[in-house]
Amino acid sequence: MAQTYFATTQPGLEDALLSELRQLKIKKPKVLTGGVEFQATYATLYEANLTLRSATRIWLRLDEFRARDTSELYRKCRRFDWERLLGPDLTLDIRAHSQQSRMVHTGTIAEVVAQAIGEHFTDDLRRPAPTFGDRDDAQRIMVRIEGDRCQLSLDTSGARLQQRGWRTESGPAPLRENIAAGMLLLSGWTPDQPLLDPMCGSGTILIEAALIATKTAPNLARNFAFERWQNFEPRKLRGLRANLKSTQMTDAAPTLLGFDQDPQVLDAAAANARRAGVNAHLHLTPAPLSDLCAPDTPPGFLITNPPYGERLESGDVLPTMIERWQSQLPAWSLAFIWPRKRAAEVQNCAEGRLQNVATIFNGGISVDLWRSAPLR
Repeated sequence: MAQTYFATTQPGLEDALLSELRQLKIKKPKVLTGGVEFQATYATLYEANLTLRSATRIWLRLDEFRARDTSELYRKCRRFDWERLLGPDLTLDIRAHSQQSRMVHTGTIAEVVAQAIGEHFTDDLRRPAPTFGDRDDAQRIMVRIEGDRCQLSLDTSGARLQQRGWRTESGPAPLRENIAAGMLLLSGWTPDQPLLDPMCGSGTILIEAALIATKTAPNLARNFAFERWQNFEPRKLRGLRANLKSTQMTDAAPTLLGFDQDPQVLDAAAANARRAGVNAHLHLTPAPLSDLCAPDTPPGFLITNPPYGERLESGDVLPTMIERWQSQLPAWSLAFIWPRKRAAEVQNCAEGRLQNVATIFNGGISVDLWRSAPLR
């Protein structure tokens, strides 16, 4: 039976996430700010958590009802059949959001819902109730109130989906894994094309590209919140994991070139790639941006996250990158992110050749994803 879910991502990556979900043949997709709502079976939910590259979490829409005050909120939350999914061994972390409602105190909202759930178990079912707290392994419940409508959602993912588990070493201001994946998906790059990152840092873009090229599900080795639900089907998840492993292309030969002026940062990138199982596909070379020249490969894509903000040690990074691209790699496509408030710098350097394809929030900074076709 299909249920309604909401997959979240950074605002600006919704189109990338929608494209991924459509490959899973989900039903009734609806793009909202910060994610995509869709309908799917439990099997598709399991697969989505395993395979989505640009998502941060997937929420199950539990219920929606009118709640004009805390009494009505308590009554309708208490009558919900929480035992269908939640057992007494769980710790529940209730988060609340309120907008244009008479119930403005989110702490009170969370307390009311916790009381309703606890008394549903202890008084209505005569069973032990789950505990409540904000532990790292707690099961999250989101209570969203807008006006007099309340929506209850249950986190299916657990730790954020971009936390793949392979990045334990990083340089300054590392790019989130799902943003790197979103950049790749929105840039137009395909695994049959060479990819070059001239300022690769800890290798996030290159590693995500290698996972795409080898058809490796990004979250194949991790656990999820839904595995602790009462209706969890472990055989179904094991089957999906086995099928995804069987379709991996470990012998794929993508051309993935990484450069950075700091050899220690490249050592971290190599270590991350080993943990991700794709170190054989990355070719890392210590070299400054000013030495960038066309490699001995067919033309492909130059995709990077150049230093900006606090990372920016000098003001010539963007002009140097654009100049090297124009002079040394004119047959290559280009894609990179740059702060929105400094968009004029891009236009001044590239003479209008670049197109802004998305605006993304990266580490609290609004950045634009710029893309250009080859100059010739």
